[in-house]
Amino acid sequence: MHPLWGFSQFVATTRRDKMLALTSFDEVIAQLTKGSIEGFKLESHSTFEYQRIFFRIDVGKTAYDAFFNSPVGIRAQYCMDVENGLKQNRRLIEALRPWCLKAIRDNGGGSHLEEQASISLSGRDAKVWVNDKDWPHLEEIHINYAPWVTKAKNARQGTMSERAARTYAETGVLAPENTHIELKGGWLTMDNLEWRDPGKAQRAEGIRDYGFA
Repeated sequence: MHPLWGFSQFVATTRRDKMLALTSFDEVIAQLTKGSIEGFKLESHSTFEYQRIFFRIDVGKTAYDAFFNSPVGIRAQYCMDVENGLKQNRRLIEALRPWCLKAIRDNGGGSHLEEQASISLSGRDAKVWVNDKDWPHLEEIHINYAPWVTKAKNARQGTMSERAARTYAETGVLAPENTHIELKGGWLTMDNLEWRDPGKAQRAEGIRDYGFA
């Protein structure tokens, strides 16, 4: 089966070869579940009195690439189909859930925090992603995925709103490097009910269309 995308000369051959050797998201999950929980906390919303669980997970460079940049990684899953992307995101969360909750128990987080964390992880907006600071500030194309590349190259054309949207693709065609991923649960009210951010309603479509969210 032909990979969904390839890579430009800006991506080192060793990285390229490892990513192109992957054949399924199952392999990605297998790599990520070998990582370790570096830290966790209840994260507060910047505007409202909502909280969500946050885990920082050390997975190493190879698994990070597999997850985020490979043609079978999480961004690729959304490109195949938005519903598929959501499904694979949920599969990954459920694979990570047991040892995330174990980390809370092992580090004295208490049963109340563990319960909150479990509810937050069950939220529809829970997600596994990378840190926003991982994106390099480069004017390069790393990922040769035609829909993103076309938008990135046309980022200075069209109406103001079209140009604003296309600039996301200029970031989306990059393949950032790091060793850590982040698992964020859904936002919870004081009554442990999920609050869904209306500003994130089109997140899945944004990943599909631009490679960036």
